[in-house]
Amino acid sequence: MIRRRELLLSALAPTPTVTDVLVYGSTPGGITAAVEAARQGLKVILACPQSNLGGMAASGLSTTDAVRTELFGGQVAEFIALVRAHYQRTLSNNPAEYALTKDGWYYEPSVAEAAFNKMVQSEPNLTHLPAHHLTSAQTANGQITSVVLNNQTYIAKTFIDGTYEGDLAAAAQVPYKVARESRAEHGERFAGIHYMNWHTGQQIQTPDTGEASPAIQAFCARSLFTDDPKNRVPITKPQTYEQHLPDYLPLLDDFESGRVTKWGRGTQLPHRKFQMNGNIEALTSANLPGASWTWPEANRHHRARLARFHVTHVAGLLWFLQNDLRVPSAIRANLAPLGLPKDEFPANGHWPWQIYVRQARRIEGRALVTQHNFTIDSKTGRTPKVKNPIAIGEHSFDVHPCHDRRYAVDGFMEGVLWYPKKAFGPAQPGQVPYGAMLPKKLDNLLVPVALSCTHVAMSVLRMEPVWMTLGQIAGLASAEAAKQRTTVANIDPDPLPAKLKIRIDPYA
Repeated sequence: MIRRRELLLSALAPTPTVTDVLVYGSTPGGITAAVEAARQGLKVILACPQSNLGGMAASGLSTTDAVRTELFGGQVAEFIALVRAHYQRTLSNNPAEYALTKDGWYYEPSVAEAAFNKMVQSEPNLTHLPAHHLTSAQTANGQITSVVLNNQTYIAKTFIDGTYEGDLAAAAQVPYKVARESRAEHGERFAGIHYMNWHTGQQIQTPDTGEASPAIQAFCARSLFTDDPKNRVPITKPQTYEQHLPDYLPLLDDFESGRVTKWGRGTQLPHRKFQMNGNIEALTSANLPGASWTWPEANRHHRARLARFHVTHVAGLLWFLQNDLRVPSAIRANLAPLGLPKDEFPANGHWPWQIYVRQARRIEGRALVTQHNFTIDSKTGRTPKVKNPIAIGEHSFDVHPCHDRRYAVDGFMEGVLWYPKKAFGPAQPGQVPYGAMLPKKLDNLLVPVALSCTHVAMSVLRMEPVWMTLGQIAGLASAEAAKQRTTVANIDPDPLPAKLKIRIDPYA
């Protein structure tokens, strides 16, 4: 009787969906992986938990994090060209507004999402599955054999994890790290617990400097605001305001002491919009140090609650600054005209649908990127060359506070790495090896976003143009593996960057 029931259930089970490549996660890195694999003639599924494409680049990160834009080609340049063309077309009679786009590198979230949608929809070999959640991954003989998304089984030759959190890799039991390494573990000068004077770049030595820590940097809801009355939705007091209020009240002391004398609207964008990021230098801002610590390993339901908490933190902060009579009148007057733009994030109450996950899991790969990859060797006068280079990381060391203001020492928050003159800081452009995307024991999985690196190195790598480049390489690698009838772990990656006109040596 039991056997007959098992046979009946088996007969009723959905037939597995078979594809060449399955990409999980529609971050910019996931998108470029899927698009490139599809352009190479492979059948590709791009599945993602979000309903929208583009990750943070389409959800509030409107100022592309690239210090040296000339180092990026491939689909990074293609995406920027699509954005640029949109603004050249729509702002042709308004040079002042067009200048705010930095020639396509700054953009409204809706414009970025439209560009990503065009890239994905232009590929007939690519199937996009929004709002699909990973529940399990099956492995055998050193490969992922299938995954389950929304109760449907998917089989692929190559899998690519395009999530910020490394969710597919974790489901496949790939070892990973979340916490910060100690200074001694890899000899990284900026590793471990530390305080830094962000105005001078000098470390503040404390007895615990350099120790490992489970605390990771703050996330935020990187929000959009407008002062255009025709496009403005007023900021309303969130129901959870009283819960957040203790985070805002210390600002009153900051105002009275003169520590905080003004509050900007954020980075100006076209159409009277402003992007407000968490302030890396501030004790109180859109950042929520401490609330990010459980995110990397949390399930989707807990992440949804954390995301709402980050959004209501910003909503309450703006309401406080606009309405609390204890806030200096000049600050209230400056922020009073701001509201949410009607034409951004319409399906999410005009708040970002993706919070800024600055770091999460980092897989243990066949190569490890550390601070040394971005540090000039005094003997050679350059950053180190690596085996099988596939991309360049070129941003500054950039870490937001890891603890909240209760842990500030002499006004300096723990964990911050910040060099305002990014191009002249201690981090210089360095090579990223192919092996950093390859888990140690799985041969058909590539992880271009939650790649193998230390906490300090991730502060350089966590920029969308870098992840987009790595994702595109991952997509091409899957095609090369298919041609050679092997796995992505067994191909020669050296020819890949040249095929995509991607630079791999910042000194060449």
